[in-house]
Amino acid sequence: MDQPIVSIAILRSPGGWRVISDGGSVRDYAYRVDAEEAALRFATAAGATGRPVEILLQQPGGELLRFTGSGATQ
Repeated sequence: MDQPIVSIAILRSPGGWRVISDGGSVRDYAYRVDAEEAALRFATAAGATGRPVEILLQQPGGELLRFTGSGATQ
């Protein structure tokens, strides 16, 4: 049976950035780069369980695009 995808989102928030996951984890960061690094660490830990992981990054217009670690892609 396929395992559900772990979704992690990097979102703009008042005064900075927020990383959330479908597992309920939430943390705020002042800088986007810090939020990106935290999301990558979380994804590595989640991926170690064997579940597929996706990271989404909120764009200036509000849309969420996949984040690969080198920037957002579609």
